[in-house]
Amino acid sequence: MKDLKDKVAIVTGGSKGIGKCIAKGLLEEGAKVAIVASNSTTLLEATQELQQFGDVVLPFTCDLRCSINWQETYQRIVDTLGPVDILINNAGAGTFKPMDLQTHDEAMLPVQLPFGAAVAASHSVIPDMLTRKSGHIVNMISPAGILPIPNMMPYTASRYAMVGLSQSLYEELHHQGIGVTMVCPGEVNTGYFEQNDADMDWYPKISKVFPVLEPEEVARQVIRAIKKDKREVIFPASLKATLKIYGVAPRFWIKAFDTLGLWKPSIKQADSSTAASS
Repeated sequence: MKDLKDKVAIVTGGSKGIGKCIAKGLLEEGAKVAIVASNSTTLLEATQELQQFGDVVLPFTCDLRCSINWQETYQRIVDTLGPVDILINNAGAGTFKPMDLQTHDEAMLPVQLPFGAAVAASHSVIPDMLTRKSGHIVNMISPAGILPIPNMMPYTASRYAMVGLSQSLYEELHHQGIGVTMVCPGEVNTGYFEQNDADMDWYPKISKVFPVLEPEEVARQVIRAIKKDKREVIFPASLKATLKIYGVAPRFWIKAFDTLGLWKPSIKQADSSTAASS
């Protein structure tokens, strides 16, 4: 999809961070953008900020964990803007802590966001895209969707599910004129950890090896991937190389990471049992 002018795009989780920057990039390309998020106040603020970058950006408040809420929202988007050409599955949530320290709601949330929301949104847009033999779906993941990172199982499992979603949809749709891209950036400077009670201290020390990205760079990579119809984008280059060698011999490299002290969290493992008993 080389020309994005007048294309209708949905960006879930579009009120802040990566989603807002992707919406900005789409607007600068001339697209009509619907940003979807659950917080109406943040959504309105983002819309007002984004209006300077394009002609059409509209807010749609929706709890993406609720399928019925999403279906109603999707219909409002189509009725207002027309058939959807681009879907950015960006909404996500989840905490970083061992399973025994997570509440039931914390453990279940990543099943709903991003995975459940992405399935529902993709299911909505695909029939019309197939009819028109045109469209593009972008699925945002993280390195946790490729590496079996401990101490954050629901988050990791949901990102693994997003990888499967993206790869399966690509095989199903790419020969029918619909692009599907999986985008995997390293750590991004978005304030995610504060907003989601995600304690970075539980993340393996290997994360410190890679540079922290800015959301604007992620947005540029997403726009480029849509225009060049890329199947997969992993960056920075150091992360891409690490994931590539990991894929050749996963258990060998996990043992190597562990030996080097890179597979352990920053927080002491003893803290887990202490916190659980308090």
